[in-house]
Amino acid sequence: MRHVIRQRMTNASLSRGSFTLMLVLLALCGAIAARMGSELAARLPMAFAGRVNAAPLVWWLAVALSVAGAVAAVLQHRSAGRWFVVVAVVFAGHGAAQWHRLATPQVGNFSGSAIARSDAGNRNGAVSLIVSVDNEKFRLTVYGRERGALRRVRMGDTVILDATRVAYDERRLRFVAGRHVQGELREVTVYATAPAHALWHRAANRVHELIDRGARTMHWQDAALVRGFVLGDESRHPQRMTEAFRGAGLGHLLAVSGQNVALILAALTPGLRRLSRWPRLAVALGVVSMFAVVTRLESSVVRAAIMAAVVQIGFAIGRDVVPLRALAMTVLGIVGLDPLATWSVGFVLSVAATTGLVVITPHLGSSVFAATTAAQLGVSPFVLMWFGTMPVVALGTNVLAVPVASGVMMVAPVLLAVAAFVPDAVAGLLAMPVVAAVRWVWWVAEWGTRLSVRGPANALAWGVVITGVLIRKKMRHHLH
Repeated sequence: MRHVIRQRMTNASLSRGSFTLMLVLLALCGAIAARMGSELAARLPMAFAGRVNAAPLVWWLAVALSVAGAVAAVLQHRSAGRWFVVVAVVFAGHGAAQWHRLATPQVGNFSGSAIARSDAGNRNGAVSLIVSVDNEKFRLTVYGRERGALRRVRMGDTVILDATRVAYDERRLRFVAGRHVQGELREVTVYATAPAHALWHRAANRVHELIDRGARTMHWQDAALVRGFVLGDESRHPQRMTEAFRGAGLGHLLAVSGQNVALILAALTPGLRRLSRWPRLAVALGVVSMFAVVTRLESSVVRAAIMAAVVQIGFAIGRDVVPLRALAMTVLGIVGLDPLATWSVGFVLSVAATTGLVVITPHLGSSVFAATTAAQLGVSPFVLMWFGTMPVVALGTNVLAVPVASGVMMVAPVLLAVAAFVPDAVAGLLAMPVVAAVRWVWWVAEWGTRLSVRGPANALAWGVVITGVLIRKKMRHHLH
């Protein structure tokens, strides 16, 4: 009897493992096909013009049916090979269609209202932001006197203007496709601005104002770094700071990521345990969704938020969702809705880092160094392909900086929210721990950049690290 029960448990485990593997392969197939389809549409625009120009709803329905067919085939133990081909064709067509829509915006004169889709940022003497005009996104950059009217514009605000819409060429689209920016506005005249109408945008903007007011006693560079850690706002970072963090392999700390979502859910866990499953699900989804809006829907946060939602929904209906399966479902959902997400560096690196954490970390142990190594190995192919180098010093700097930065992400919002309503002297005292923490992280970044090796020495160091990982995995295998 025990043998039969053990055999059934083993078969069930293998079945779950096979289903997870199928979802992973399906997500990989869909993502690659979507990228290839959009790539072909970018290189051969005339070949796709008018042939894939179906409404997004049609493509979403086709994506849902093809994925459902592949899943059903696997669950019924039938060959899913044909369905994988169907999924690849549908995702490729969807990617081509979305690229065609991206590359063919309305152009010419425009007079009316535009909706801000990002916060206004100051760069090189200009104020720049992304706005939506007739449901198409354009980059708005103004110089001179026009800057004053836009300095305080936040996401969701309305801008009344006259402008000329100019489409981006294929080369420039490649850099902004992940954000769906289709061109730029020129010859701009700004007449007025108005606060956001949507309640969620107004609430998110109020959080930004609260953090700004709470950080008013800090040095502007410390305040800019706090905004990066807490809100994902990189617009105020000086160039030297950005270069130091990237050179030390800490560039991911300058913007919010899935780590922030995990920390928020971890902080909420004690309270969530006191609720029944449906109120717990509603609270968790509400908080994660609001955080995504506050952080301006950064691609890595959206990925983490949807993955967290998958896990929370599974828990609510009594089904545990293993992380790798949740990640595959998240990728399928995001790429199925928006194939151009495959052009977003943040989204790709977020998925790669999470894959590294889920797949590689169990073979290395549970230490911070093991998690850091796993994440770095996960993103390494893409970092090398896009940036040409990956500093090995990141393995050390992340161990020193990430725990402190995580503390800032958790503590700073509370301290700064209180500091926003007290006199400057008290606000300065409340901000002291936050300032000390961000300066430590910045110090680690500066020294990491100085100690970083490049070229053959860096490659040799990575070879040593990978060899050590393989040896450790072999030793752990023998011990078990």
